[in-house]
Amino acid sequence: MFTLFCRAALCAVGLLWLTAGHAQAPNPSQTADTLTLAETARRVAERNPSIIAYAPRRLALDGERASARLNPPIELGLEADEFAGTGDAQGLGGIELTLALSSVIELGDRPSRRTAIVDAQGSLLAAEERTQLLDSQAEAARLFVRLAALQQELVVARTAQDLASQAERTVRSRVDRGRAPQADLQRAMAATARAQLEVGHIEHQLPTLRVRLAALWGMTTPDFARVDDDALFHPGQAGDFEHLASTLDQNPDLQQLASRERIAAANLRLAQSTSRGDLRWRAGVRRLEGSNSTGLVAGVSIPLFSGRRAQGDIAAASSRRDAAELDSEAARINARATLYEAWQHRQHAIEAFALLRDAVIPRLESALTDTRSAYRAGRYSYLELIAARQELIDARLALVDAARRAHLNRIDLERLAGAALTAADAATDLKEDNHDH
Repeated sequence: MFTLFCRAALCAVGLLWLTAGHAQAPNPSQTADTLTLAETARRVAERNPSIIAYAPRRLALDGERASARLNPPIELGLEADEFAGTGDAQGLGGIELTLALSSVIELGDRPSRRTAIVDAQGSLLAAEERTQLLDSQAEAARLFVRLAALQQELVVARTAQDLASQAERTVRSRVDRGRAPQADLQRAMAATARAQLEVGHIEHQLPTLRVRLAALWGMTTPDFARVDDDALFHPGQAGDFEHLASTLDQNPDLQQLASRERIAAANLRLAQSTSRGDLRWRAGVRRLEGSNSTGLVAGVSIPLFSGRRAQGDIAAASSRRDAAELDSEAARINARATLYEAWQHRQHAIEAFALLRDAVIPRLESALTDTRSAYRAGRYSYLELIAARQELIDARLALVDAARRAHLNRIDLERLAGAALTAADAATDLKEDNHDH
């Protein structure tokens, strides 16, 4: 069953990148050193140490279940009476030996009640394992998205470096002709150096993120040079909130609380069963050495007032069950509120992305072209040129940031809902225009 769940989880985590990437032509820059999101999810599911640790926990629970099914043991006892005393009991001549079997008969179907508790603990362990899997894959997906965004920021930074170099050449040409002051050239050269510094800063961050990502499946040295960032600029749609809210039952955190409810209810039933006292029996044979005879012995005992003594345990177990139910209801309300907040953030990020892509960046690109031409003609100053260039760079970085936030919010939504977003959302991704950035 867990293998099937892992496969389903892989499909859920990889849905966004696979569907969005399907709408694009293959990127010729991608090689065998490019890591995909689906491969990332698979590696985490198969190699993450925290997930592997659940295998021995399941085996331990199997042992507890086997023990819970056992009835009380039958005991063999040997007793010696009337020896090593005084008078007739002096020495071993009058010794009485009793060999007997004894045990306890549990009333109230106690073994099945104990087994029900272990079964509920098994459901809790499965929910915890699923939580760990989704948490690990969500963390890997977040690092993947951050890496993809950082790769695109590097593209923007290199573009900014090229624009700064072009501006430096343009300023140098004007300075050489005596149409611009030397200070403009110094500022242009400084801007080129700062652009180069920003490229180096991003290149320094990339290996660190790759190491952190590889550590999630137990590797100390990454075996990939980059991640597949084709789908970064295809954030999809926010989807229908009510449909997302209807999937909250799949949230593993809520499933853990439901399992705790079942454990509390099973403990209550076990406590109620103790109101009927256990029946103790004993039977055996006694050897009377003094008279050279033997006889049978038997006995039965049952505790008195068991129901009254069990009332405290029953009240405590009942209160714990009620508290578990209230915790589940409170967690469900909070989960819905958190889901709505993440959904709103994703919707806003998608709107910002579309506005930057369609309305802001094309106009700033046109404005930079016009400003560059006007500067060469002497109509604009250097300040206006660098302002137009910086506005375009800032807008492109904002576009990357909006795409990153949209994908990170989607990961949060999937983690909260415990499932992938709607198939309709994936279909919408395929219909998006393939904008070239």
